[in-house]
Amino acid sequence: MSAAAARPAPNGATAPLPALPPLYRGLEPVTAQRHAGLRVRDAGFGFAREASAVPLMAEEFVAAARSLPIVFAAQAPHLPVAVTGLAAGHSLYVEADGRWRPGAHVPAYLRRLPFLLVRAAPGSDQLVLCVDPGAPQASATEGEPLFDAEGKATPALDRALAFCRATEEAALRTRAMSEGLAEAGLLKPAVVQFELGGRPIRIDGFYAVERPALMALPPERLAELRNRGWLEAIYAHLLSVGGLSSLAQQAGAIAG
Repeated sequence: MSAAAARPAPNGATAPLPALPPLYRGLEPVTAQRHAGLRVRDAGFGFAREASAVPLMAEEFVAAARSLPIVFAAQAPHLPVAVTGLAAGHSLYVEADGRWRPGAHVPAYLRRLPFLLVRAAPGSDQLVLCVDPGAPQASATEGEPLFDAEGKATPALDRALAFCRATEEAALRTRAMSEGLAEAGLLKPAVVQFELGGRPIRIDGFYAVERPALMALPPERLAELRNRGWLEAIYAHLLSVGGLSSLAQQAGAIAG
């Protein structure tokens, strides 16, 4: 699938929409006819308050590892996520006023909303830019317009399309990495155990790169991981997993 073929839909066009991804409320192909008065604004991150995990791109691993634990989903193809909370429906990164935790990496998945690229038709390589008109970032009165008075795309819409293209391409590379690590036998069910306040804590239900399996790879396979840019991502992931204990401490402090 080539994200370079993506573009806003012509007036009146429709696109078959997939099941809604997490945090999206609805999706419509962007058209000047339907969205002439639509604007996009900075609405904070209150919409992600109930997201305890957020999809993450491989290119984000190094930046995200400093502030977010990175794990792989237990379900194939084991796509990576940033862990933002240890209790379902509760994020520890969204503050009471809707701001993201200062200094923490904001996943591209969140920065992409309210836009998303969708296939123009089943099996098609062409992608259509869609918008969630019910998202808090969408407004009829505040923010930057998507179209000018002549119905032409504004810089705001051009930026949104470019970012969605880049994110879609990154998602394809990330899926290839996840599948490659699984095929190499590196992704295994993982458990993190530690003590908190004198009681044992166990966090499981996710996959991670197994260190012994990584160390057992022959030099040529390690070189392949390095050349594909995956080795750096692996090390960032492994270092980040230690952040799960910090999340547990924060969750305990909030509960207390």
